[in-house]
Amino acid sequence: MGKSKTRIVFLLTLLTSIFFMTACRGQEPGGDTKETGSPESQVQETEYKVTFYDMDGTTELSTGKVKAGEPVKEYTPEKSGYIFMGWYATPSLSHKFDFHVPIAEDTEIFAGFLEEKEDTRGFAIVGSGKSPLLAASGWGKVIKEEHLLTKEADKNVYTINLDIYEGDEFQLAMDTSGESGWYNQRGAGYLTATAQDGVEYLSGSGGNYQASDAKKMNIKCLIAGNYSITLTTYPGADYYDTADSNYTEEGKEKFNYNPYDTITWVYNGETKEPVTDIATTYYIKSSVATGWNDIYEDQYKFMETDSGLTLTIELADKEEFLFTSRVKTGDTEGVGNEYVRYSNIKDSKSLEFVEGSTSDNIIAKAAGIYTFSYNSETAELTVAYEAK
Repeated sequence: MGKSKTRIVFLLTLLTSIFFMTACRGQEPGGDTKETGSPESQVQETEYKVTFYDMDGTTELSTGKVKAGEPVKEYTPEKSGYIFMGWYATPSLSHKFDFHVPIAEDTEIFAGFLEEKEDTRGFAIVGSGKSPLLAASGWGKVIKEEHLLTKEADKNVYTINLDIYEGDEFQLAMDTSGESGWYNQRGAGYLTATAQDGVEYLSGSGGNYQASDAKKMNIKCLIAGNYSITLTTYPGADYYDTADSNYTEEGKEKFNYNPYDTITWVYNGETKEPVTDIATTYYIKSSVATGWNDIYEDQYKFMETDSGLTLTIELADKEEFLFTSRVKTGDTEGVGNEYVRYSNIKDSKSLEFVEGSTSDNIIAKAAGIYTFSYNSETAELTVAYEAK
């Protein structure tokens, strides 16, 4: 082959290489690449596709492109007859999409909608404590007009304003007008916050429920005052704990939950009404003597003596018990929230006669006559024992 033909082949090969290098420069899987800037200093800019889907996971609401390393801009879609609940990262709507995270790939985002449904239920505050309204409630045994939350017109928003004292506990529930058991129970797990301006005003209190079931925990007041409490409901998302061994179709509202309902509150300052004189009495509640029932009779009651509050009672071997309370606020008397348990016993002599259970109840080590003394100021319980 002559020199001129060799030069032509070489030039064609060189031009072909340059063409493929230019065409392939900067391509990355999953994104579109643009080159910006002057020919001397070009900057590669990758964009990713972002698709917003309806809650069915297939209907596109909108699409767009986002530069690599930048977050997606959020917007609020509208859908007739539905309430928009937020954007989710999965079609199962298991967790919210984080709009603060920079985009690094093509992304799908899913809308959460709830059917717009009017709530026709009535809710009341149920609880106990030292404030007149909660002392009268007796955990829903008494529901008067002043216990009922007021529903806003054309909104699923219920409100109540009341004085609450320190130590009071309560929940919101469907007005059952004295029926056994609560319907549509809304407890501490529905609170959006427990603090205001860095100060804790409310907390969750276990009551009869484990901490894992926070939605059914009591709401406990830590700072006395006047509160405005608001319950917002989304009945279209109600579901039922059918796995509960006590579940029945007839009583299913006792097992009602909701992932979106909220309880919000505002602390308005000191109580509107002056704090009245409060008297607290204590009673034993045991596995044998009272059969785990609350019996408010003198034989089970701590009495005022020269040495303070005392109760003398015969107990069986290994009888398990604790002490409950009742409060009287003015002319109103009801169940108290104070309990005296094994953890209230501090001195070593008392501990010779009793032991503690896993639930902090007290267990008598032997049958006999027991005398209990309680100091309500120090919350300390002492025990004396006499064999029979």
